[in-house]
Amino acid sequence: MNLRSKVVLLAVFLVALGVWAWAFGAFRQMGCTFFPYGAYPLYPLDDSAFGGTSTCDVVAGDSLLGVNINVRSGVAYPAVGVGFNLNSVNSRPVGHFDFSRFDSMEVVFATKYMRSVTVRILTDDPVYTKEGFRETLRPVVMSVPASRSFTSERFAINKFRTAVWWISAMGMEEDDGRTYLHRALSLEVVNGDGVMRGIPDEIEVKSVRAWGIDRNFERAMFIVLALMVAVFVVLELKFFGVIGRPVKNGRKDV
Repeated sequence: MNLRSKVVLLAVFLVALGVWAWAFGAFRQMGCTFFPYGAYPLYPLDDSAFGGTSTCDVVAGDSLLGVNINVRSGVAYPAVGVGFNLNSVNSRPVGHFDFSRFDSMEVVFATKYMRSVTVRILTDDPVYTKEGFRETLRPVVMSVPASRSFTSERFAINKFRTAVWWISAMGMEEDDGRTYLHRALSLEVVNGDGVMRGIPDEIEVKSVRAWGIDRNFERAMFIVLALMVAVFVVLELKFFGVIGRPVKNGRKDV
């Protein structure tokens, strides 16, 4: 094989490697937007399931989600806000939502009075959850600081922890450390610290999304890279005459 052919082979390999690097960088990240333009239905959330009398009114626009709440209840842990039904896409039933595929979450929001909001994911615990009893879903929560001006708060998905009140309600002595994020049914943004009973408050949401690395795509791309390198090495060895030489007396000619 002449020098020109070897240079062409090297150039083809470098071009293929460049295309691989571009595709790896462009498609490695995956994300899911819950608001705006998300496919998961919204629902207002009050504390009536726990015997409370708090109210919630949700106004959804194209770029702003307004949540007007009034916590009136004397229940120990009132949760009032807005939820995303992850068990339905465009009002069609689907299976569990897998949050374990994602690394981080971002919420862009503002509040009127409260100093924080609680982002919580309701998961289907295979041991404690009973069908038809929403209060037995495992709530894994994250407290996020809030202010009157819109702020972007980012946090790791693996920072979610089971709500303390639920651990006690289920008769558990301590947190078992499990979250079952791969069995999520709902994502909710509810009131946090500083909410005052009987005083109307607001949560305004501009964006809720999650993102992470597509592990399956990543593994497939590394397999493709290994095959590319292997093919290049074999062709180079062949062109340099290291392999494929004639054999004499049962041994390759060196």
